Amino acid sequence: MNQHEAFDRTAAPCPAAGSRATFVTQGRLARVRGQNILFSPSQQAVFAVNDTAAEIWRSLEAGMPPRAISGEMARGGVDRLEADKHVEAALRDWQRLSLIRPHAPLSASAQEPVSQTVAIAGLTMRIDYPAACAFPAIAVFRHLEVRGGTADVLLQLVEHEGRVHLFRDGHWIVSCAPDELPVILKGQLLIEVLDRGAYELALHAAALVRNERVVLLCGKPGAGKTTLTLALVHSGFGFASDDVTLLDARGHGVGLPFAPAVKAGAWPLVAEHNPGLDAVPVYRRPDRRRVRFAVPSKVAPPSPIPIGCVIQLRRGRDAKACLEPVDPAGALRVLLNGAFAPGRELSGAAFDALTQAIGSAGTYCLTYSKLDDAVELITKACR
Repeated sequence: MNQHEAFDRTAAPCPAAGSRATFVTQGRLARVRGQNILFSPSQQAVFAVNDTAAEIWRSLEAGMPPRAISGEMARGGVDRLEADKHVEAALRDWQRLSLIRPHAPLSASAQEPVSQTVAIAGLTMRIDYPAACAFPAIAVFRHLEVRGGTADVLLQLVEHEGRVHLFRDGHWIVSCAPDELPVILKGQLLIEVLDRGAYELALHAAALVRNERVVLLCGKPGAGKTTLTLALVHSGFGFASDDVTLLDARGHGVGLPFAPAVKAGAWPLVAEHNPGLDAVPVYRRPDRRRVRFAVPSKVAPPSPIPIGCVIQLRRGRDAKACLEPVDPAGALRVLLNGAFAPGRELSGAAFDALTQAIGSAGTYCLTYSKLDDAVELITKACR
């Protein structure tokens, strides 16, 4: 049975239909011109469902546990085994999409949790893992660990019938399959830092350090920020971030040094500079794309420093490598693309920080095909 149209069926096992757990619905069901449509407020997304799935949804809204729902379907003439499969499929899909969650509170494991305290951009967060899910996921954040002190935020992970549920200070946030855990956790840590608002602007740019200056790499998805970042680190640049860089009021930058998530297509390229990557566990993003985390051996000091170079990346097959200057207006447009400001609106102070950042920086557009050519050109520009 196809509960949803074009849904990925590789999600983790779901609760059995015999489970006594009830679920809280976190979406809205409507029927429009004969079609059942589920709306997810958190994702601002809609999903088409068939009549059987719609009935299961309405039963969940009424507080019925899975066993009772499949029993009701069986009394209506559906084979009991088929009814169980229908309910299982719906619960699996809807939990994966965060359309439903188990009724709180969930019971934690009888085992002591494995705790990890990390610090990012001045924010300290404690993560409590269930022992069964802690390893090897905990290794993805090992380079961010700190000891002692009081955490500003508590993130708790609870394993429940094949899913891992994330709580923030006791409030449910999201659930995921075990093989998505580091990806989901990295996303939540990023949200915590951005929501704290201790910066003027967050740039969608990788950050490296050379001669006590930040080198920013920015570009559209697929431009090669992650692979080029790791190649530059291998050649002697300091690692600060491969995705998000914060600017303070002076226009100085500090990277968020999460371990780069390397997509499967880039594994052979990255392995040339990171020979241990082939042995790193494979995780999945919510879109089910496979990634490995290239955990850095060390990161640049977390103090904001001036911006030295801003480099827009343009990668193309067989493209001749060249590094061309970009005027200030062009550099501003590139950096504003995907930028995020506290309060969601770019303030005058944020714009001032951005103009200060590029005021004394070299601004370039890098066209390249081969990593070695790109590394050579950037290294020359940053001397």
